[in-house]
Amino acid sequence: MEASPSEYRSGAGSLREESRGGTEKGAWSERYETVQAKTQQAIHASEDFVKAHPFYTVLGAATVGFVAGILMRRNH
Repeated sequence: MEASPSEYRSGAGSLREESRGGTEKGAWSERYETVQAKTQQAIHASEDFVKAHPFYTVLGAATVGFVAGILMRRNH
């Protein structure tokens, strides 16, 4: 048996209330701090790699630029 439109509305309302309860300010600030910490770790790891391997970094950037140039030229 199919649900009536009023049953769908009541179910959607309860889902809305549940989602509002999970979006407390503390939960969002914890997620923000976690993302910020992971971003800082990625930045430091990138800096360390560039300092340790400058030749490979320049070579990789040149390769990406070359391929991008070929793809852009091909479209025109």
